[in-house]
Amino acid sequence: MANATATSSYLSSELLSSASNDTILKKVLKECADKYTYAGDALQSSLQDLATDEYDYAYMHISAASEYPNGCHNAFLRYPGMVYPAEISRREEGLKQICDVLLGIIDHIGFQ
Repeated sequence: MANATATSSYLSSELLSSASNDTILKKVLKECADKYTYAGDALQSSLQDLATDEYDYAYMHISAASEYPNGCHNAFLRYPGMVYPAEISRREEGLKQICDVLLGIIDHIGFQ
């Protein structure tokens, strides 16, 4: 959750403020910030699912959290010439790796 929340904050504060005159970039960054907020919310839901041994739902929420950054990446791809920032890419990869580990743990504990 920390990764998703920090990335949403990074997009909302640092990048959005530096894009003061570029309305398209602002729109894309806002969409990206929203996607990472949704990822954080999905991970929060997975904690509740795990607390009640609802492993299928936890798996679903973590899978969703892992996929939300794709929406951010796709938002950049919709505008030719717009470059996906390396820092967002790095954070996206980090979130996906965290989610992959969590899914592996759920696979292990959920089916024993």
